[in-house]
Amino acid sequence: MEKVNRSISVIFTAIMLAAGVYWATHASSWTFMGTAAAVACYGLFTAAGLRAIPAFTGYIAAGRVQQSARLEAAADLRRQAWTKILVWVLLSRVLLLIAAYAFLIIKNGYTGSLDDYLNQAWHVTGIDAPSYLGIAENWYVTEGDPRFHIVFLPFFPVLIKVVHFFTNNYLAAGYTVANLCTVAFALVAYELAALDMDRKDALRVVKYMFIFPAAFFFLLPMTESLFLLLSLLSIYLVRQKKWLFACLCAALAGFTRSPGVLLAVPIAVELWRDLAETYKSAHKKVFKRKLAAAAGCLAIVPLGLLAYLYINYAVHGNALQFSIYQREHWFQRQYLFFDTVRYQMEYAVGKFKEGDSRSLFGLWLPNLLAIFTTLYVMLRSAKKLHPSYTAYMIVYFVFVTGPTWLLSAPRYLAAAFPLAFAVVLLTKSKAKDVAITVLCVAGSLLYLAMFVWGYPIY
Repeated sequence: MEKVNRSISVIFTAIMLAAGVYWATHASSWTFMGTAAAVACYGLFTAAGLRAIPAFTGYIAAGRVQQSARLEAAADLRRQAWTKILVWVLLSRVLLLIAAYAFLIIKNGYTGSLDDYLNQAWHVTGIDAPSYLGIAENWYVTEGDPRFHIVFLPFFPVLIKVVHFFTNNYLAAGYTVANLCTVAFALVAYELAALDMDRKDALRVVKYMFIFPAAFFFLLPMTESLFLLLSLLSIYLVRQKKWLFACLCAALAGFTRSPGVLLAVPIAVELWRDLAETYKSAHKKVFKRKLAAAAGCLAIVPLGLLAYLYINYAVHGNALQFSIYQREHWFQRQYLFFDTVRYQMEYAVGKFKEGDSRSLFGLWLPNLLAIFTTLYVMLRSAKKLHPSYTAYMIVYFVFVTGPTWLLSAPRYLAAAFPLAFAVVLLTKSKAKDVAITVLCVAGSLLYLAMFVWGYPIY
């Protein structure tokens, strides 16, 4: 096992060195603060990856772990736990709305009822909700500004269209879909956490998912809650050995947001572990059948993203039209995540010098805090977090923080389910849990206030 760890560590280190050399020879800027931030990001990520390798290989090689009697007993308390979760989700939604409405009154004075606020204040230019509602109403078009809607994936708008049949209002349908998915993902998160944790810690996983600063986006007609639901379902099902349904959920996640295809990584880890156990204990014919079934199921995962590419082709005649619009309209392409930190820091320093507090505190500083906080959590939890979750977190982080014009790091990272699991593992003591909870709640209220007050938060 030690030899395998060394081999994987060498490969990972070689990849990171190659990426670092490429960046160093192609960097467009060498400001001190930008370069220092990029190097820090690079170092933290590399350290987290190397630290995770022994846990990963150990998990693959280990035999099946049976659930403890404590966890089985916790299952008998599911009804009470689900009731607590439902009350928590409902209460958090109400408190979010009240807080947002209060922040609006603080800024503008009384401007109308809460109902007026629901119909106007969240439906703002600059976030993705109007685009999803537009797709639900008109599908993808080829003229005018709505032609750029092709960069948004279709599953969430499809569900809005279905619910619109009952609500007769697209905004109401968007809220309904988002919040029903929020309730559902909270329950699934609890069940997934309860596979490895006691009931109290499983409930804390749900708590943290809802108090991360960008968690208010789960309330809005946007894809985060649906994506989280499908991600959690796929992992829960694959850990229950329901491979086909797990991969179908992952495919739907890829039809909701492009990072959904990355669920193939943790699913493959779980399948590999199960196959390794079968290889040791079963007849070769049984193993071959199981291997074929695993390969067939895993091949389903990319189908959601492939269906989206087909829609691009059907509407615009080019399966990659979305990437053209991203590059030409938003100056967006995929690059190295630590270069993202470089330009984010350079913009933050520049806006600080200019006195542009709105851009600094609404956009660049939250992005940097979200990225470095996530890296710290990844590093600290690499030996404790379930290895397939760590593998997913690594590839997800590289993907969502890699764009050359990243505006939504806190929102994207809030949709990474392993983060809440990792935070729970790092806050076992009551004092740490209370401290991090207070910090998260304060950050959530501040971030929500800035969003309502029109800061550039996307």
